[in-house]
Amino acid sequence: LLAILVLILFLKDIKPTIVIAVSIPISLIFAIAMMYFTGVTINIISLGGLALGVGMLVDNSIVVIENIVRLRNEGMSAKDASIEGAREIAGAITSSTLTTVCVFLPIVFVKGISRQIFVDMGLTIAYSLLASLIVALTLVPAMASNMLKKTSEKRNRLFDRFTELYSKMLKWALGHRAVVMLFVVALLGLSVYLGLSLGTAFIPDMDAPQMSVTIEMSKEATREDTIAMSDKVMDRIMGIEGVETV
Repeated sequence: LLAILVLILFLKDIKPTIVIAVSIPISLIFAIAMMYFTGVTINIISLGGLALGVGMLVDNSIVVIENIVRLRNEGMSAKDASIEGAREIAGAITSSTLTTVCVFLPIVFVKGISRQIFVDMGLTIAYSLLASLIVALTLVPAMASNMLKKTSEKRNRLFDRFTELYSKMLKWALGHRAVVMLFVVALLGLSVYLGLSLGTAFIPDMDAPQMSVTIEMSKEATREDTIAMSDKVMDRIMGIEGVETV
């Protein structure tokens, strides 16, 4: 719902927003179906992957619908604009999606506890993104060819100001390429330095409201001795301030 709200604020038109909004649940249902067939359960990690994927699901559809609307405003018919608009950027969004999938997919080939923890997230993100690509190249143009027969000329003044400012910044950057490249190299060096100075850990330290105690008895101790010692230890632990239950 938040993603759709952002789309309405920027697109200022309900029809393109509906087209994009439809792609979100379809992509998620596709991902859940693929999870079922590959044995991935719905858990905290896989839900985290789906939540992470929701923000990226609309990217492909937004690029497609924006290009279709642009061609539509240039005078093309809704059907021709939908076909040509999707065709023009098919390669770009395919490479973009596969690049993101390739970032998460190597987790599948990791072994040990890292695989057990993160493989569900990697698979769900990959499934949802591949689904969004399929939807963006098929469903979005099909819906746009019917829903965008009449175009809206509403202007977003705030966004227009932003594009004007960005245009000026872009002209300056193209005129001072050496400065931009030096800045990027310095930013890269700073990123590497800060990244290495952070240190590494498998899981961050967390405060947990619980603790465990292990009692090791001598080999000669009987079951009754062990029970008696356990009771004694529990009584002493209950005497510690802040302990509620044992």
